[in-house]
Amino acid sequence: MNTRPDPDKLLALVTADEGRLARGALKIFFGASAGVGKTYAMLSEARRLAAEGRDVLIGVIEHHGRDETRALTEGLETLPRLEIDHRGVKVHEFDLDAALARRPSLILMDEFAHTNAPGSRHPKRWQDVEELLDNGIDVYTTLNVQHLESVNDQVARLTGVWVKETVPDSVFDEAADIALIDIPSDELLKRLADGKVYVAEGANTRAAENFFKKSNLGHLRELALRRTAERVDAQNEQLSAATGQGEAALSEKVLVLVGPDSFSGRLIRHTRRMAGRSKAPWTALYVQTDRHELLDQKARLRVEHNLRLAERMGAQVVRLNGTHAATTIINYAISNGFTRVVVGNRKGPLWRRWRKSLSQKLIEHGDGLEITTLSADFMPADHADTARPRPITGLAAPLIVPWMDYAYAALVVAVMTAVGFPLRGITDPDNLALLYLTGVVIAAARFGIGPAVLASVISLPAFNFFFTQPYYTFSFYDSHYYFTFGFMLATSLIVGSLTARLSLHARMARKSEQETRLLYDLTRGLSSVRGYAAMAEVTARHLAPALNAEVRLWVSEDKVLTAFPAGETEIRETGAVQWVAANGQIAGRGTDTLPSARGLYLPLIAENKTLGVLGLTPPDDRAFTGADILVFETIASLIASALQRAQRADEAETSRIESENEKLRNVLLASLSHDLRTPLTVMNNSISTLLKQRKKLPREAVDELTGLWGQMQRLQKFVTNLLKMAAITSGQLRLNFEPYLIQEIIGAAISRVEPQKENRQVRTQINGQIPMVMIDGALIEQVLLNLLENAFAHTAPNGVIQISVENDADRVRVRVSDDGNGLKPGEEDQIFEKFHTRQSEKSDRAQSGTGLGLAICRGIIQAHGGLIYAKNNPTGGASFIFTLPVAKDQT
Repeated sequence: MNTRPDPDKLLALVTADEGRLARGALKIFFGASAGVGKTYAMLSEARRLAAEGRDVLIGVIEHHGRDETRALTEGLETLPRLEIDHRGVKVHEFDLDAALARRPSLILMDEFAHTNAPGSRHPKRWQDVEELLDNGIDVYTTLNVQHLESVNDQVARLTGVWVKETVPDSVFDEAADIALIDIPSDELLKRLADGKVYVAEGANTRAAENFFKKSNLGHLRELALRRTAERVDAQNEQLSAATGQGEAALSEKVLVLVGPDSFSGRLIRHTRRMAGRSKAPWTALYVQTDRHELLDQKARLRVEHNLRLAERMGAQVVRLNGTHAATTIINYAISNGFTRVVVGNRKGPLWRRWRKSLSQKLIEHGDGLEITTLSADFMPADHADTARPRPITGLAAPLIVPWMDYAYAALVVAVMTAVGFPLRGITDPDNLALLYLTGVVIAAARFGIGPAVLASVISLPAFNFFFTQPYYTFSFYDSHYYFTFGFMLATSLIVGSLTARLSLHARMARKSEQETRLLYDLTRGLSSVRGYAAMAEVTARHLAPALNAEVRLWVSEDKVLTAFPAGETEIRETGAVQWVAANGQIAGRGTDTLPSARGLYLPLIAENKTLGVLGLTPPDDRAFTGADILVFETIASLIASALQRAQRADEAETSRIESENEKLRNVLLASLSHDLRTPLTVMNNSISTLLKQRKKLPREAVDELTGLWGQMQRLQKFVTNLLKMAAITSGQLRLNFEPYLIQEIIGAAISRVEPQKENRQVRTQINGQIPMVMIDGALIEQVLLNLLENAFAHTAPNGVIQISVENDADRVRVRVSDDGNGLKPGEEDQIFEKFHTRQSEKSDRAQSGTGLGLAICRGIIQAHGGLIYAKNNPTGGASFIFTLPVAKDQT
């Protein structure tokens, strides 16, 4: 059996550990209930760390009047609370921005599942903690088992109390450390009786009589111990698998069906526990059939709530469109490798018992799938679904239609009766039955299946009353009308149902076509304009009428957000926009971040870079659904792509202009250098001739001629460098490659700078056996000359310059080091730019060099296929390193 560690898994573990080092570490003090000592244990450990020098800050501590807990907070810095005015009431909450500005090493956050007051950045405290962790701050917090989302329904079943403040299990599972704080139930009850849990008068008695029953505490302790053990097992299995000590098979894959009912919450929690025990990935699926269009607003919001619940608990959320729910589910499950499907089941009304439920259809046709059904045998009173009874299939929808539609359906029947009344004596009554069939079709197409059924039912007595003899009675002479009435009712029901379904599909197709058209028009509009203002105008023109919302764009340039169109923005909205731009996540209305904002704000992300923010602010209080947000995210992606194209076009235009300028500059430099070279040579010769006759000249004239000759030498050297630079940048530099010993080139360069070195020492160090290099000897000698002159300019007259050479595979590395002041921060990349000069050690002003020497060095080394760079030495001074290729027969 192979027990060697899996390198990929070990690398994944190391990478995850490195990611956790960049992110803050979360430690949860976990217990079965209030009063077990979680806050006390957290404060005790925090005080120990503070005594060891750790920077500890109290963010939130709830001591509930307990003196022993309050005493532990003394001596620890406490962050002032943020005061929020909520409907005239002053509420004090955790100040997230102040904590991020203070940036302690460790912050204490009691009551992890706490719900923040409206107006806070996040609705839940655990979301505040997540942002602290993302900013590299370690957090200690406390949590009771009943606040874990996955066991929420189990706690309700055991205690009869539905806990509304919950924390996603994914946050619990990703914590760096879990400290289980546990005491026996009898001891907890004694603490409760002694007033050490709740200080308020009468609170202990009420708690003992309700939640804190001994049986409840036993169940909660069992849940806490089991949940902690599951987490430890998961960590051990992950480590064992990476180190080759066995790995659990992860062949199971679970799919749970979500619907517009509160029972779906129990399905989701059950599936989360099931998937956790088997270490299996799981997915929450909602199939949007034509019945979705008949859901009322409350049911649609419940669908979104259930899908968000599944996402918070770690599920992948999938939405599918389909005509037949069972077929769509089975095809999706089989094609995506699911092994188990979890579906709810509850008995519907008697009149629907003859129809097969979704679970029955899945069992019949889901060959190879394990179908798990969960019955609605328990639901706490304060959390039960108050809607009419209906089967829990994850897809069922009530036929809720406004009552006025039924009235209009009845009116359609009346109109058909009025139209046929003048024809009563002219044509056969059987022909007039077609009028009512037409009315049923109209009602079905316009108002849906419910009104169509009503029209079918009342059409029969209307036809009997007005068009069969004897008139104006509900009796008839001819017995064949039994068949007429029967066929009329059946035909109208069938035709009405098919027409209503077809009409609904047509509306859905129109909606899909409108969305597609919107995306197409937006894409075409954005591709035809340039500039951020024009793009914002196109975006607003297409989206504002289609979405019935105010549309605004913020573009980020150099970390500065610019609004299009320009205008004032509310402080709360500005905060949301800045948060989205900084974090690259959606925020605002209907989200878990700044939900009190008026608008919804989406990041414009392209290639993992946030380019801006899209803001959508509806004029009313309507909520955006998950399906809406999916469309908005697609729109944001299109806008981000357009912004990226615009930025790249601007960058390309800038690069083109810079390239043209560079070409003009090189031509000018080359032309100027050639034109100056001849007169400079003549002038230099003339001055040399005069200096040879210096004995005949006054001393003042000789001094002037000597200074002029020195400046002329500098000017000639500058012109020569300009010519070399022009040749390098124009690509006209021709290299004469020959094998050389680099030691010879170094010796020649040192000899040439001998007159300039004054009292400086130039040392050489050859490390090992150095092979020959394939170079242009004259040019590499020029590189060494320039580097040595640069070192002389930035070291004291008695300084030390060292040249070292070493072999590096198929390269030879040469290092020229000095003991001067070194490079300024950020200068390492600028030092090789043309006309960039360093500050001299010997003067407060820039050295009088031309700033071309190092640029020429870079051009020559790059022409040789080598690399040149600079960096500061640990002991002071700077080093300039370049590499050269080894001659091929030496490798």
